[in-house]
Amino acid sequence: MEKKQKKFVFLSICFVLVFFIYGYTLSGDFVFDDRSIASHYPIFKDINNLPEVAVMGYWTEESGLYRPVVLISYALNSAFFGPFAFSFHLINLILYAFIGYLLYLLIRIIFPKKEKFAYLFSILFLVLPIHTEVVANIVGRAEILALLFSLLTFLELSKSKSNLWKAGLWFLLALGSKEVAVAVLPISLFIIFYKNKCCFNKKNIGDYFSPLIILFTSAFVYFSIRFLVLGQYFFSNNATLTENPLKFVSFGERIATGFKILFLYIKKSLFGFNLCSDYSYNQIPISKSFFNLETLLGLGLFLFFIFSLIFFLKKAPILALGSAFFLFPFLPVSNLFFAMGTIMGERLMFFPSVGICLYLAQGLIWLYKIKNNKFIHFLFVVLIIGLICFYGAKSFIRSFDWLTEEKLFISAAQCAPHSVLSRSNMGTVYYFEGKYKEAEEEILEAHKIYDKYSKAVNNLGLIYWKKEEYDKAQEQYFKAIKNWPPYEGVYENLILLYLSQGQTEKARKWINAIFISDQESKDIYLKRYGLK
Repeated sequence: MEKKQKKFVFLSICFVLVFFIYGYTLSGDFVFDDRSIASHYPIFKDINNLPEVAVMGYWTEESGLYRPVVLISYALNSAFFGPFAFSFHLINLILYAFIGYLLYLLIRIIFPKKEKFAYLFSILFLVLPIHTEVVANIVGRAEILALLFSLLTFLELSKSKSNLWKAGLWFLLALGSKEVAVAVLPISLFIIFYKNKCCFNKKNIGDYFSPLIILFTSAFVYFSIRFLVLGQYFFSNNATLTENPLKFVSFGERIATGFKILFLYIKKSLFGFNLCSDYSYNQIPISKSFFNLETLLGLGLFLFFIFSLIFFLKKAPILALGSAFFLFPFLPVSNLFFAMGTIMGERLMFFPSVGICLYLAQGLIWLYKIKNNKFIHFLFVVLIIGLICFYGAKSFIRSFDWLTEEKLFISAAQCAPHSVLSRSNMGTVYYFEGKYKEAEEEILEAHKIYDKYSKAVNNLGLIYWKKEEYDKAQEQYFKAIKNWPPYEGVYENLILLYLSQGQTEKARKWINAIFISDQESKDIYLKRYGLK
């Protein structure tokens, strides 16, 4: 009974901590990528549409992503609680608190004598500032669910009598939340190894073989369905130069930049400074060679994590497990093997940060034990409390950036001044404030970074329209149409521009051209604008 009480108390602590740091996000709105949830509300609101939701690509098939568990969770959110952002944020906070508790349970089961370590490790994870994007941004639920179901898989495998079918189900749900959960396969080997007390021989080979068969079966089921849903987009994504310039550079440049980004991830995770919601082109310059400090440090860290998997396997098992938890979830999002949908994103560190926190907690414990002296022990207790408070305060302050789109865009423009996306979005902020001169200046700065970002070109057209410079507005709209990929909203903006000038024939001509093979949509638009 005492053990159950301890667990309940710690679970309560996790909830109090999470809601104290992130509770204010409950008043937040749908921002940026969250708008995809709001735009799909007509589908999500009816629970009878769940089968349709389950076979959707993640927003579009062209994205090359299939995450049915996340979309179903949004649908359930919408069906039971309506279209309000509050319930979406609330579910994120609840799930995040449970992750902290599951991490504690996992360490307690694998290393029964490490109870104090488990407490420290779990709390460090919950307060880590780099998690703010995942927790405060609703679409961060993909990361949260992927890790949550992965931990449930590990907990089932670590039991003395595992239900392997249940472990397979948890793994299937983890993959259905986000593809990074494929890291469960190699990490599971470490979990089983420590469950068997660092023993691998003929007698216990079945302990490894049976779970892996079940997990591979789950992976086969997921990837088979993924192929049926995505088809030709199974191995591709629609990332543009703006989102991931590494998709358009040489192999050597991609690897060198990938290692530099690895170093940035570790630095931002540990110190919590210069966190940002945007790393689009050209905030992170491409590394032309390996001979720069950040790339070399990133390469050194990468080699260290590989080496430590073997070196610390028995000598320092927590560190070996930490390396596994960092390395295997990092590889799919590293851009080292293939170019993914983005060059860098703090949300991508959510799963790998489990490994970082294992190292951090172990380092603090070692410092505490370095000398058997009451005063030294007191100082390190103060250090640990101070670090937790520092991380918690950073997370609390940064969570305010995600309350509204305006706050997010302003903060991104400050932390990513070299990003075409951030400068363009800042121009949008000025536009809606009626500050057209400042908006134009921001968009022109964005053009200096990259002048073929269609949305920025379209936005400049909107600014010229408001300034009654109609020829310039039309010119920008034409540029936005020619750029690839074209910004979809530009067609309607061009039509509205013509209508505002009384040029109905030109407006009619563009409607006919856009919907040349879609008579129904053509009729809807012609009727909407009084042209039929």
